[in-house]
Amino acid sequence: MDNSEVLTPDPSECTLADIYLLSEAPPDVVRELELKCRWIKCESNQIIVDRDDDTTEVFFIISGKVKVMDLLGKDQEIALAELDAGSSFGELSAIDSSRRSARVSALEETTLAALPSKDFRKLLMECPGISIMLLKRFAGLIRILNNRVTSLSTLSPHQRVYYELLRMSEPNPEGDGSWMIHLLPKHEEIASWSGTSRSDVAMAIGHLAREGIVGRKHKSLVIKDHNRLQMLVNL
Repeated sequence: MDNSEVLTPDPSECTLADIYLLSEAPPDVVRELELKCRWIKCESNQIIVDRDDDTTEVFFIISGKVKVMDLLGKDQEIALAELDAGSSFGELSAIDSSRRSARVSALEETTLAALPSKDFRKLLMECPGISIMLLKRFAGLIRILNNRVTSLSTLSPHQRVYYELLRMSEPNPEGDGSWMIHLLPKHEEIASWSGTSRSDVAMAIGHLAREGIVGRKHKSLVIKDHNRLQMLVNL
């Protein structure tokens, strides 16, 4: 994190009280952890940790949002997750002392608390409730990644784009049976989630529009025929 700003811990602002993973820890333990953390402010798009880095700290997101991604080849990014304030990342390297397995970058101005791995491992030993929460989270991530691997290996590029559109959509609040993606992401972002290229995304959405399956409404995408889009994914 070359351009990160190191903050001076201030109990009124730099607090771990809202970190979900630490909700099982007694208040005095959380306060002790706050004193052991390195407090960091990152700019939007700044890389926090990169794949194969040898750092082992655990990061708690105090404010802002980060994106976790892997790299397919030299240039193509595969998005794995987006994490908001209250989340954490970096636990794997903190536990096994191995190199980082993914790149994490800030999606907006983000404040982080970095806890040394030795203190994190001590926390897991002293607070079994946190260890159980972490195991449940890892289990959920493995299930999600299994689905992602299946989609990347068995679906065509256009089908992967359709899959991501379905994942991002929600029922239209107007109750007309359509689904919507409010504030449709840029093609580059959809490509990173679907493991495709920007041109694949443009062609896939263009095909859906010509078939009358989707339509644009201002900055939103309206899925007019949700069932048909699901059928295209499952062909």
